[in-house]
Amino acid sequence: MGFALAAVPLTGHSEGLHEGWQAVDGVQLFYREGGDPSAPTLVLLHGYPLSSVMYARLMDELVQQRHLHVIAMDYPAFGYSEAPDHRQWAYTFDHVADTVRHFLKLRGIERYGLYMQDYGVPVGFRLMSADPGAISFIVVQNGVIHLDGFPAAQDPNSPLRRHWAHRDASTDAKRTAYAQGLLAPRANGWTDEEDIGADATLLMVQSAQRSGVVQSRNDLWFDYGNNVKRYPAWQALLRNMKIPVLVLWGSRDDFFTTPGALAYLRDAPQAEIHILDAGHFASLQVPSQIAGLISTFLGRHPQLACAAGCGSP
Repeated sequence: MGFALAAVPLTGHSEGLHEGWQAVDGVQLFYREGGDPSAPTLVLLHGYPLSSVMYARLMDELVQQRHLHVIAMDYPAFGYSEAPDHRQWAYTFDHVADTVRHFLKLRGIERYGLYMQDYGVPVGFRLMSADPGAISFIVVQNGVIHLDGFPAAQDPNSPLRRHWAHRDASTDAKRTAYAQGLLAPRANGWTDEEDIGADATLLMVQSAQRSGVVQSRNDLWFDYGNNVKRYPAWQALLRNMKIPVLVLWGSRDDFFTTPGALAYLRDAPQAEIHILDAGHFASLQVPSQIAGLISTFLGRHPQLACAAGCGSP
């Protein structure tokens, strides 16, 4: 299926944000950015199967509510970013995190806060592990580093755990069929099951149905088992960093459930926890509420006004 970039509307596009592409290790990554680059920076890492579109409205509100520099990129094979062939570009979380790190370096971002959702959590914790001194604070939204909030993976003999141990072709086939069967918004026969809206759905469908993308994403899902193995190390990292932590959780998420939010208190007792009346993609459902919570959180930590990036190039 072809992918006409100009044909896909951008949810939440405003004069406060601009978009572009950055060449990173030979791959063109799409990004959204807003605010004064000399202000504290918040890097937003998206989840599966969406892209930076899930943050457009939130980013715009954050720029308006608080003096912040915000930036979010689409990973390779997501959103508007290029999708190199999985036989030439390894779709692993290590590789994605390295690409994000290189992207930030190219954009001159050296110290920043992290907003992480779903896949963004294992990407973000790799950034934190590689350079903990670069991170001033974190916001976690419906993404886990504890099995408490991941019921589908709690049983070592569950289908997920078996797939991650020994890749199962039938699991890949089911995920391929699902992606290929996604419907673009239309008057009849389409329902917004994830409550993400028509614009984000259209971009998700067109991006997922590009040639070779589903195979790339299947590779990345198979690699997710390596994230589970790192949970203990990431928990220890969070205990040692002792940075401000804000946890926001859509309570209607059946995949990453509310116990995952509360589990962060074991490693970050200083964390603020807010349970929201929303689902997995809360940033699309209640962006104003989330922007207000982040603004209030930063207001309680005035040291972040410069620790998050004042004076960065």
